Amino acid sequence: MPRPSRWPEILEAAGQEFREHGYENATLEGIATRVGILKGSVYNYVDSKEDLLLAVVEQPARALLDQLDRLRADTDSGVAVRLRELVRMQIRIFSEYYPAAFVYLEHLGRLEQSARFAEFRRMDARYMEAVEALVAEGAASGEFSLAAEPRIVARAIVGMVDWMQHWFTPHGEEDDLRLADQLVALALGGLAAGGSMRAMLGALATEPS
Repeated sequence: MPRPSRWPEILEAAGQEFREHGYENATLEGIATRVGILKGSVYNYVDSKEDLLLAVVEQPARALLDQLDRLRADTDSGVAVRLRELVRMQIRIFSEYYPAAFVYLEHLGRLEQSARFAEFRRMDARYMEAVEALVAEGAASGEFSLAAEPRIVARAIVGMVDWMQHWFTPHGEEDDLRLADQLVALALGGLAAGGSMRAMLGALATEPS
């Protein structure tokens, strides 16, 4: 009988190792120890630590883009509804691929330096373009009143969600979706009233002291 593959366990252990120690300090020995195998056995699956990083980040990145394509095909829902689904989708992936999704976010700088990770740079650009297009659509339709140009607003929204890598742990689908809706409400408040707030701040700046 062939031996069962340890690859899923190795992937999970690698995600934990990279999350806890960072790429530079993570070791194949540490990953092997988490799985309960010898370091040499890891080489039956990959040739290097970088191969493992690639494998760990690939799943959440592709899952996010698959869901993003589905969301972009939805032309019937309003922009606020699609924004809500975008944030919910992101948090579902954070939870389903925890901690691998955060390994991806933490190591974007390293990914950008390696030619092997060029595809991930393109994925990241596609994601940002989709969020920016969504914000611009909301502004054009009158659904949003932006405090800044769509490019800046989109990066603020993505930054808010990405910062979750520093504090989020999954607590089950119901709690995670409740958190997603709280973040969406926070974002929509700024999106709906941002233009008015910018005008108010502009008026304050011209008042005599």
